[in-house]
Formats: sequence, C-alpha cells, structure tokens
Amino acid sequence: MNPAMTLDREIAPLVAEMTAWRRHFHQHPELGFEEVETAAFVAERLRSWGIETHIGVGGTGVVGVIKGDRSGPAIGLRADMDALPIEEQGRAAYRSTRPGLMHACGHDGHTAMLLGAAQVLAGRRDFAGTVNLIFQPAEEGLGGAQAMIDAGLFERFPCNAVFALHNAPPLPLGTAAVHVGPACAGAARFQIEVRGRGGHAAMPHLTASPVSAAAGLVALIEAIPARKIVASGMAVITVASINGGGAFNVVPDGVTLTGTARAFDAPTMQALEAELRRRCAGIDLAHDVTCDVTFDILFPPTVNNAGEAAIAAAALGEMLGADSVIRDMPPVTGSEDFAYMLERLPGAYVLLGTRTAGDTPMLHSPDYDFEDRLLPVGASFFLKMVDLKLGAGCKTA
Repeated sequence: MNPAMTLDREIAPLVAEMTAWRRHFHQHPELGFEEVETAAFVAERLRSWGIETHIGVGGTGVVGVIKGDRSGPAIGLRADMDALPIEEQGRAAYRSTRPGLMHACGHDGHTAMLLGAAQVLAGRRDFAGTVNLIFQPAEEGLGGAQAMIDAGLFERFPCNAVFALHNAPPLPLGTAAVHVGPACAGAARFQIEVRGRGGHAAMPHLTASPVSAAAGLVALIEAIPARKIVASGMAVITVASINGGGAFNVVPDGVTLTGTARAFDAPTMQALEAELRRRCAGIDLAHDVTCDVTFDILFPPTVNNAGEAAIAAAALGEMLGADSVIRDMPPVTGSEDFAYMLERLPGAYVLLGTRTAGDTPMLHSPDYDFEDRLLPVGASFFLKMVDLKLGAGCKTA
C-alpha cells in the first residue's frame, strides 16, 4: 500500500467497523435474489444514520437517498451484495457458515465500502444535489441490475451519472485501472444439443456418433476468434462442458455441450453466434447428426463514458497518485451486469487492485478472500466522486 495515499479522513475511524461488517457478510453469504439478511442489515444501518431508505427494489435491492444541503444534480453509487454457490476452502475465523455458499468475488467488501461512505455522507451533507446509494442484488448472472431498472430504479431515483467499483486481484494493492470505452466484455451462454444414432460401441459403423461429432465441434468452436474475428474485435468463445453417455460400450443418442462467448461490441458478438451456428451446420453434414443451438445474451459490454471515466481517473489519481492509475489496460473478458446501468446513464466502472506479496487467489476461487485494507480506499473513492460531481467538501488526511 502506498504510504502517500490520500484518503478521506472521516473514513479512517470507521475502518474497524467496516471490517466487521465485511466479515459479517462473508460469514453469512446469500445467493442472488436471496439476499434477505444482507439487505435487512444494510437497510437497518442506513435508517440508523437518518438516511431515507427504500427496500425491495428489484427483489432484494436497497436504495438509500441522501440529499445535500443545496440543490443540484444526482449521482448513483452502486455496490453488489450477492455471493456464489461455491464451497469455501479458506480457513479464516470468519469463513462462510453456510455450506456450498461463499463470497468468492468480493461483493461483501463492495457492500461494506458503500456503507462506510454512506455513514460519512449522512453526517456531512455538504454537497449540492442528491446521492443515491444503490445496493444491488443478483449480479452473478441473474440480472439484478436489470431487475432494479425494470422496477423503476432511475425513474424513482433519478441520476445524472452512476459509478461502481470492483476489487481486482491481478492489480497490486494501491493501484487502480480506469477504462475509456469498454471495460468488461458482454457475455452470452450457448448450449448445443448434438443428436445422432446410438448403438453398440463395437459396431460404430452402424451408429452416427454424437460423441465424435462433439469432439470435432469443440476444436472448431474454439478456433472461431482466431480465424473469423477481425483483430480490432477482441473475442473469446469457450466450451465449458460436455455431457452424454454413461457406459463404456454404448454410443449414446445425444450429447450436450455448453459454453460462453465474450465480446466487446454487439457486431462481434453477432459474428460469434453466426459462425458458431455455421460450424454446427457443417458438423451436421460431416457426421450425419443434428445440432440444436441455443445462444442467449446474458450481459451487454460494460462501456464507460469517456467524460465520467476521466473524472473517476482524476479522483483515483488524487487519492493514489497519478502513476498508480492505469488508463491503458486491456478490457476485462469477464462480464458485469452494471453494464445495464451504463446503457441507461453515463458513468464509469473502476477496478481497485488487491494483490499483495505472494499468490493472490483469483475471483470465484474457493480460496478467495477480500483484502480488508482495500475498504477505506473504496469508501474514499465513493466520497471523492461525490466531491467531484456534487461539490462536496471532501476531507482528506
């Protein structure tokens, strides 16, 4: 951690409490749209600080509204609350108490950061405008951001811009990355049902093996980005599972493949889907099988507004030092449903480094644990955005 880092001085006294909140969330993880206890914890804290609090927004979402002492525009600050269906392998004293569930992506930390910023803002209110604190459910693939939007999030709580952050284990602690334009890939999920003609494995000439067809199809699919996508359109397509059959001497009638496609713009995603379907049609002819393809878009790309990204980068530069803010990092091939909010409003999604000496487990790993030293950094970033966007009197140490 950079000793010259400049953080909001009102956050420092809250670090121990923020850490306790974060570890409480870690011990009590909840899946998307099931964050009943987490949402109740958040709402209770917001109300205790005199913040106007709305629950049940888009399912289990919570929104806190803080009005400054002068009129002005409004901004949204968003944190995600859900955990993942992963069995935790870590042995921390505060490890998950719920078998098969854990906070393996740091949403426990994001929620604690925004709560810390909320507590400071509740007592400060020296800004011109409104801060909407958006505690979002179901970021992990279930569309919580869209659910909140569909429930009237931005009609009920209008915002001129919206901001979010995520911890980033690949980046050193005390650094950050801000993208101009695409920050994260859009994501699609595909499923291919390969139907053939089963039979005895000792007589393959009497079958039309979907297993053989599937084996050839994997290589054809995963070669698509290198051969069919222009260099300017980065893309990823991966087959993640193959299921079918159950006996060593039986050719099954069918095999199912599933996987994901990632791209940073809609035309590239459309090209991936079209080529996937074309190659499946080729396998149909080559192996005398049929392929039924389902291709579902899960998230659009997460695209930062250039102006808001510049403001976020300036905020982080003031906090961490200009040399600690990366502005030319390639976009992340993971996806983020904050993308839906950025489709509606200008804003920015930033990455805060967490890597320390030694190996740092990656996100979604059963060994992952949020780095608590990042809590005051994230909370200070939220406060700094209020300062820069709404003219708050940001107090730094």
